[in-house]
Amino acid sequence: MSISLLALIPVMWLSARLRRTGVLISLFAVTVAISVPALVRAGELDSMILAHALLMPLTVLQIGLLTEGALGLLDRRNERLQKTVAERETMIGELDASAQLLQSILDTVDVGIVVVDADGHDILMNSRQRRIHALATPSGNDDPGEAELLLRYPGTSLPIPADERPVRRAVLQESFSNYLVAVGPPGEGRAAFSASARQILDRHGERAGAVVVFSDVTSYLETVRSQEQFVAAVSHELRTPLTSVIGYLELAQDDLDLSKETASYLQVAHRNAEQLLVIVGDLLQDQVSRSGEEKLVLRPGRLSEIAEHSVESFALRAEEAGIALISDLQPTPEMPVDTARMQQAVDNLLSNAVKYTRRGGTVTVATGMIEGHAELRVTDTGIGMTAQEQTNLFTDFYRTETARNSDIPGHGIGLSLTRRIVVSHNGQISVRSQPGEGSTFRIRFAVE
Repeated sequence: MSISLLALIPVMWLSARLRRTGVLISLFAVTVAISVPALVRAGELDSMILAHALLMPLTVLQIGLLTEGALGLLDRRNERLQKTVAERETMIGELDASAQLLQSILDTVDVGIVVVDADGHDILMNSRQRRIHALATPSGNDDPGEAELLLRYPGTSLPIPADERPVRRAVLQESFSNYLVAVGPPGEGRAAFSASARQILDRHGERAGAVVVFSDVTSYLETVRSQEQFVAAVSHELRTPLTSVIGYLELAQDDLDLSKETASYLQVAHRNAEQLLVIVGDLLQDQVSRSGEEKLVLRPGRLSEIAEHSVESFALRAEEAGIALISDLQPTPEMPVDTARMQQAVDNLLSNAVKYTRRGGTVTVATGMIEGHAELRVTDTGIGMTAQEQTNLFTDFYRTETARNSDIPGHGIGLSLTRRIVVSHNGQISVRSQPGEGSTFRIRFAVE
């Protein structure tokens, strides 16, 4: 019997090669070669002899059918696998064609486009962006990191801090518009770009990355500079006659024979003339700041003391406006600072806070040391801003829609000028706000 089991080897081979036909051939061969001779030799037949004779054919049949079934199952699985592979290859081909089409389309547009994934790795960059990237690449560094790229604040030689660079801001899940950057080494041309970023969401609403677009605004900025020079010239010419007007108005107000009505007229004229002189002064200072011609006079100073002077200056104005002015001024260390220019920056923040806070509201000025930085915060309970308005807030001559629709005076210079003053001191300025809930402006300086 054990020797007859060797017949199972050719049975499995025939079943594998010929499938159902091989099973039948194996069954017939085993029956003729083993079972029939066993029955002939037995003589008298009984149930044991029949069972013994039929055991081998039944075993062969079972093994053959199992072999055929297993191989048939493998064949069907292989067919499905081949079909899946073919479908995937077709899909990959279609995706490659779509990617090539998308790349061709992106290469035709005249703006730089870079797409990053959720971890901040570049996954797509058009040809225009590659040229911009090459312009920002330092000499001798073929693969610079984001912090090593030559990106500066426009009109200055100051490099933009790593966390404030457009792609890094997009990786940090910020969306913004019209963020101006200068690209390339200082003094070598004036290539300037306006960067905008939007976050990418997948079909489940989860963040999948971001897209950043760079538009060349070099020629536009040259035009703006020409206009600024004209504005500066006109402003300069206006300052002298305005000063004279204010002086004569003050002399007229000193006349004791004036009627109350005439005195009130002169007071209104004097107040508006002073407001106009302030605007002219801001325009001139803004032009000097943007031209890069201004030289900071750095001396040891404390941010907390500068804030204290601003609070003292605005105390009466806040009281007249019915606004509670609260100070929480913790001492800050000495640092190199142009006190006059920094005083102007803090005054601008406090002026805006009082201006945009309704009667009965609160303005809080706080200073202190936060994570190794000297920090100043100006918090108000005023009209607040939307997220979109915050992205454009430090743009030249920008005013929020709420401010434009109100009777609150302003010309959109103060905050852009404040930002340049802070940046020129290697500091950072930021804002957090909610419509109708107020705003918090924060200035930070690293203290060694």
